Amino acid sequence: MRGLGGPTVRESIKVKLRPARVYEIKCSLRPLVSKESAGHSAVAQVGRSGSDLQTPLQSCSFIKVIPLSIRRDFIIIVALIFAAGLCFAEQSQLKTAKVLLSKGDLKEAVPLLRQIVQAEPQSSDAHMLLGTALALQGLRTESLEEMHCAVRLQPDSAVVHNALGRVLSRFLEAPAAKSEFETALALDSNFAEAHVNLALVLAQSGELQAAGEHLDRAIHLQGETKAAAYTHYLRAKVARSQDDLLRSTTELQKAVQLQPDYSQAWLELGELLFHTPDRRGALEAFKKAVSLSPNNSAAQSKLGELELEDGQSAEAIKHLKLAISSGAENKAALYLLTRALRREGQFEEAKQVEKRMLELQHREDSASEAAVSASDLNSQGMALEKSNDSQSALAKYKAALDLDPSDVVFRLNYALALCRLGRWKEGAVELREVLRVDPDNYDAARALNIANEELAKEQAMSTPH
Repeated sequence: MRGLGGPTVRESIKVKLRPARVYEIKCSLRPLVSKESAGHSAVAQVGRSGSDLQTPLQSCSFIKVIPLSIRRDFIIIVALIFAAGLCFAEQSQLKTAKVLLSKGDLKEAVPLLRQIVQAEPQSSDAHMLLGTALALQGLRTESLEEMHCAVRLQPDSAVVHNALGRVLSRFLEAPAAKSEFETALALDSNFAEAHVNLALVLAQSGELQAAGEHLDRAIHLQGETKAAAYTHYLRAKVARSQDDLLRSTTELQKAVQLQPDYSQAWLELGELLFHTPDRRGALEAFKKAVSLSPNNSAAQSKLGELELEDGQSAEAIKHLKLAISSGAENKAALYLLTRALRREGQFEEAKQVEKRMLELQHREDSASEAAVSASDLNSQGMALEKSNDSQSALAKYKAALDLDPSDVVFRLNYALALCRLGRWKEGAVELREVLRVDPDNYDAARALNIANEELAKEQAMSTPH
């Protein structure tokens, strides 16, 4: 089966960075008469022949008394006005499509963009937006066809090459994406967004030094703007991966200065300050993160831990309980809550929490024992796949998954086996679950793109024409 690869094992990713959202595109408005139309009839740009417009104009009696050369100029002017009107209409529709995309309304945006492309096949912006929307739907082949069409129409546009790079990044085609971002920067070295996108690709491939240089350039270009907050945040991530904690702290401080409601930046700033003498700064950062994202279990847990260490047991209890109710029921959070409750003299509740902690430990021990058997079953499945017995391998992967439903690798191998057997719908469900737990899983994301394309083909074939 194309592109699915073999069974996988875990791989640790040192830097987990997300590309810029694929649908935020700078679309340049075309002039009323574009450079490409020089030497061609402006009317031809809107899909009509010159004679279609000239005949009714020349039949008017008042035109007949005008000299031929002036008549010809007059006809051309009217044709240009007509073409310009259609251009404005197209731009209005494109603006509507952009709004729909920004809202995530693909169901409305895609049909509208298809209509625009059909009416205006020479519109690079329309092809680019349609390609972007199709990428969001996971339709790789059709998406890239539209994006390459946009590039053919505007080969010297940095914006278009950058957009193609983003789509390629979405489909995890890093080398091709890198090439497009580099082309965009060759065309416009001051294109900040392309510097950021190239830095993301470089960081994901471990080229941290080069990634940092492009982020520094983008920061210089963006200046003191809210848009630069994300770039400073990314620069902090790169610096932290390089063990430059001072630079990482400085960049995060700048990020929250430019965007005070940046909750993730506040959380990571607090984590860095937590291990420095600046305990007050860490406390304020965690409080800010919690106020902005009350359901962030990590922020609640960190704030509770710091408050407990500072002797604020009552406040710690409140935040640790919120952390656990938000999904952080781990031994560390439960242990901290037990300590806080005991300090406040709430011994009975402390015993109940301690009991939960022991039950959790028992479940983890049982899961560890099951994991050994599950790992054996997974290995047997891999061996069966090597002998081209995918059906038997599927049964082994399913048995391993039943023993340890939380294991991402077992679920991924099960999903890939389903896809190899042509059970795309079931495979896609399992792949989405893998990505829910591990959003940066390259193999799962790539396989899901293929599964979505196959499902789209099946739907197209079953749809009556």
